[in-house]
Amino acid sequence: MSQISKKKSILLIVIAVVLLIAICFTTLSIYAKKALHKPKFKMPEEEPVASAAELPQDKAALCAYVNTLYEEARKADNAEGSWHTDVNLDGDIVTPFGDADRAIVSFIKDRTAGQIAAFYPVESEVKMSECENAPSIVINEADVTEFTAEQGHTDEEGNVSDDGYYFITFILDPAKADTDTLTKSDVYAQAAETLSPVAEIKETQFEAERYEISYKIDRVTNQIVNVDVSNDYKVKASAVLTQDAVTLLPAEQDSLFANFELPYRKALRVSFKWYGARFYQRSIALHPNDMKALPADIKVNTAATKEDYKLTFTPSDKEALSIDEDGVVTVSKTALESLAAPDDTLSVKMKLEYDGHTYEDELKVYITDLELEAENG
Repeated sequence: MSQISKKKSILLIVIAVVLLIAICFTTLSIYAKKALHKPKFKMPEEEPVASAAELPQDKAALCAYVNTLYEEARKADNAEGSWHTDVNLDGDIVTPFGDADRAIVSFIKDRTAGQIAAFYPVESEVKMSECENAPSIVINEADVTEFTAEQGHTDEEGNVSDDGYYFITFILDPAKADTDTLTKSDVYAQAAETLSPVAEIKETQFEAERYEISYKIDRVTNQIVNVDVSNDYKVKASAVLTQDAVTLLPAEQDSLFANFELPYRKALRVSFKWYGARFYQRSIALHPNDMKALPADIKVNTAATKEDYKLTFTPSDKEALSIDEDGVVTVSKTALESLAAPDDTLSVKMKLEYDGHTYEDELKVYITDLELEAENG
């Protein structure tokens, strides 16, 4: 083969490769363009779910509102309650003497930290109508120095989150916190008992510095989700170390007595679990032949079994949608044919019968053969 022929062959191969790359690129571009412009199903915007009660904005109405809801929760026959207390002793220890006294107080603090919270009452998932020792929480209007009340949380950029809830916080006059009974309580006695092998606490005094109560309320059901009561105290006390504990202190320790101050934070949380049945989405979109668990939230007593309640799902069109007892929906292949118009919808009604109460909710179902713009559910 001549040199010229070889050059022509190489040139033809190069041209062929370039053309092949161009064809592939064009094909991919056309495919991508079609994919980008392929019709997609976009969920229509739903009307916001209405609140069961409007959020009061003045102090008197807010106090009456939360007090009423809390008392209803304490007596409810369709709710379980849980509560516990956390204690925090972190902070600077103040003593008027020297390092020896600080060593005594640090020893006492380390000995009790992490144990005091266990002395407070704890309950988990107790049916409220059968409970007699739920914490009493009452807001007195005259004690409130500041308050905030809002639907959801709004950040610095104006974005709102958790808008399904009301958040109400009261700052109360610290002087209204009950400090007199603290040194007479079982908790104080148990803490003193824990320390008794190494130290005797004397002349304890609690000075309240901050008193705050916060509520989280489901605005759709108008029911309290949880309440947080936070108390900050300054504890002033004297301690005498027993002889048995001397060997536990530094060798240079020569004092068995110390006066001190330390911070004491007590945080009580009371939570409620309300029985019921709700769809946590108001609508979903499905394809023909899809199988999907419905976005259902079912709450019954912790110990309840399926024999204790009756849960039913009823579709508006039983030929298009079939639903098993666990709330899994199957869409028929011909579901689109049952729609009167392309933008028509089906629905699913849910009913829970439990413990003398009936709970109902409804879900809107869109059927489409278009690609879903965003995964729902």
